[in-house]
Amino acid sequence: MKLLEGLKVVVLADRLVDFGGVMLARMGAEVVLAGACEMTAPRKAAWHHGMTPSKAPLAELLADADVLLEDRRSEDWPDLKGVTLPETLVHVVATGYPEETPQRPATDLTLMAQSGLMHVIGTAEAPPLRLPGEQAYALTGIQVATAALMGLRARRLTGKGQRTPLSALQSATLSNYREAVMYEWTGRIGRRVGNRLVRGSSGVRQVWPCSDGFVTWSMIDNPGMMRALVRVMVEQGAAGELAEVDWGAILVADTDQEVIDRWQGIVAKFFARHDRATLAGWSLEHGWGLSAITKLSEVPESPQMKARGIFPDGGTLPTGPLFAVHPAKGGAA
Repeated sequence: MKLLEGLKVVVLADRLVDFGGVMLARMGAEVVLAGACEMTAPRKAAWHHGMTPSKAPLAELLADADVLLEDRRSEDWPDLKGVTLPETLVHVVATGYPEETPQRPATDLTLMAQSGLMHVIGTAEAPPLRLPGEQAYALTGIQVATAALMGLRARRLTGKGQRTPLSALQSATLSNYREAVMYEWTGRIGRRVGNRLVRGSSGVRQVWPCSDGFVTWSMIDNPGMMRALVRVMVEQGAAGELAEVDWGAILVADTDQEVIDRWQGIVAKFFARHDRATLAGWSLEHGWGLSAITKLSEVPESPQMKARGIFPDGGTLPTGPLFAVHPAKGGAA
């Protein structure tokens, strides 16, 4: 039995709550897409998978509903004031901006920009970038599903439903956790640094080319992780001067950038000699903190996607990595 089996969810979709409905459907809920809005096949597969479209009157759909996901990005939906909502209804309302503030047009692009996410994506010498797809909508959907689950938990304890408002702007900002927290506590505004993780006086690389693609890993102040990596590099005859470093006696964040770059050059040559599967296997076995970057064409065949039935129709995706990599710098774009 799935977690939400036997529960009914009604979705008034206009991008902000759609993915939340998909998540609840995957947990076993019966999810009804009210209004049966017309969308292209790819968008239906991404945003409305597992939902049942219905053009029945809203009052009829809500009469026996457990959850209502209401999207107020626009004012196209009928006024709920004339609809009797069950006392046990968990009602999640998503708006573009905080409900108590004036509403204005909210698109994935404007939400990405105003949340600060675009401010930190890309390289310093280039314009800001947005994440691929419609990530601000997806990030909001995740918060919508979370709010619905919390509401269901509260209903189980109290026997009553509740209305929970949330905003897409706040949802996107929360995902930009490091910059938002840094600004709140220090007043500092982050800057785009591209393929670097800046800590202390030095910056370390995050994305690395290997023999069949790219991996993500950073040289950080974790002596155990660094020793584990160097041990394998020694076995492979590729450690060089890294074998002589006492990782427990230094702070990478306080090491001169010139030294960091020299050490990273040794690691880069080692990674370039091996494929993603080999490096990821070593990482899992020894605790490197390295992850392989999956190509889009490989996503449907991954064990995680297959186990969850994410691509039930065996759909194919374009080739290439999940994000573009600058050919000269090896940096995420």
